[in-house]
Amino acid sequence: MRTAPQQSDKGIPDVSAQVHKFQIVWQGQRISIGGTSAATPMFAGLVALLNDARLATGRPTLGFLNPLLYKRGKDAFNEVVDSANSGCGTPGLNATKGWDPMTGLGTPDFKKLLKVCV
Repeated sequence: MRTAPQQSDKGIPDVSAQVHKFQIVWQGQRISIGGTSAATPMFAGLVALLNDARLATGRPTLGFLNPLLYKRGKDAFNEVVDSANSGCGTPGLNATKGWDPMTGLGTPDFKKLLKVCV
């Protein structure tokens, strides 16, 4: 059975992050992990560093990021333009210039985001 997102479901990304070859130490062994289990904490850590920088300048934490990212932060992301995610019997989506339904705004550039946020 194939299903599609309902109108009330978002189902599209705002941003992307690296998902392969994160090096960690697990039970004393160095291993590679990936997927959203690696990318999501990485992006959360990036936001924590942005909040820390804001607090150090007497500004409040960021809160809900989307309005800031879409209004002032678009240029603080690396565009992903050469990728596709076909699979599971579907044609998938292609990454394109600007926002796209596969990678959102792209992958974060911390230095550029820091300038936007602080």
